[in-house]
Amino acid sequence: MIRLFAAVVFACALGACESSGGSSDGDEQWRAVNVEVVPVAANVETVGRLAYRGGLELRSRNPMFVGLSALEVLDGGRVIAISDEADWIEGQLTLNGTGGLVGFTDVRAALMRDEHGRVLREKREADSEGLAQLADGRFAVGFERTHVVRIYDLNRDGPFGAAEMGPRLDGVAHLPDNSSFEALAATDDALVLAVEGGDQPTTPLWVAPLNARTPVAPRYAYPLRDGFSITGFDRLPDGGFVALERFYAPVIGPRARITRFAAPSGEGGVVEPEVLALLEPPFPLDNFEGISAVRMPDGVTRIYILSDNNKSAQQRTLLLAFDIVEAPAT
Repeated sequence: MIRLFAAVVFACALGACESSGGSSDGDEQWRAVNVEVVPVAANVETVGRLAYRGGLELRSRNPMFVGLSALEVLDGGRVIAISDEADWIEGQLTLNGTGGLVGFTDVRAALMRDEHGRVLREKREADSEGLAQLADGRFAVGFERTHVVRIYDLNRDGPFGAAEMGPRLDGVAHLPDNSSFEALAATDDALVLAVEGGDQPTTPLWVAPLNARTPVAPRYAYPLRDGFSITGFDRLPDGGFVALERFYAPVIGPRARITRFAAPSGEGGVVEPEVLALLEPPFPLDNFEGISAVRMPDGVTRIYILSDNNKSAQQRTLLLAFDIVEAPAT
């Protein structure tokens, strides 16, 4: 998927530093974020159909750099991420000479706004969970609790502009407050969304045209198996989709599963995902929620996944990299 992001320069005040304040002056600034990077060893070269290409634990005392729920990796290794409290996070990946992930630098944060240009502060309004870059370079953000999508033109406005409301979705009134739009991706002219799901065998999947004038119903579904739920989508360079699934049980602990599936087509039905990898101990694990897929210079498809530390000292913010190992042609 082509990542479009023309850097818009918003200079922080001279000598700007980390801040948790909520002043109006601070609302109009990017805020520098100090992040300590700790390498994460997996002690494996491959897991399933994925080759491990490095990982980082990201540590910060900045209150905006917690609860990271989604990311998009852009051309040149620039990262746009969001927290689950309506914060924008921007940073730069560093790769070594063989393409392994070794660093995350130049990190800054800003506050997200609603369609009236007001900063989203109340948790019910600010529970941002899904992120997708549109074909024109704008970013769509899915919100739990209110079950809406907002679209932001970061190229034009930086993080300081008012949002545009995304397509309206039918069938959201019954959704639980905290189990809504976790997974969000984009085609050339539509959004692909799924809710986290629960104890049902499938979870609804919407393909919502960006220009839809009436509420769009979920004509498709994503299958849920083995106690896993959906936390992230992204579009693959070949036009298909990659999905991130999450499992947690108190005695067993966390698990993650990465799948891919063809673009939904036809009149509806259940998509058929292919499992690329199951992440389980002793592999490094946490509450993985964000996923992004990009094409590397050598043509390989790279997948990044990001964990939400739930603002807990017992959890970590992990950023891991994998390359898809395609099966030999027969």
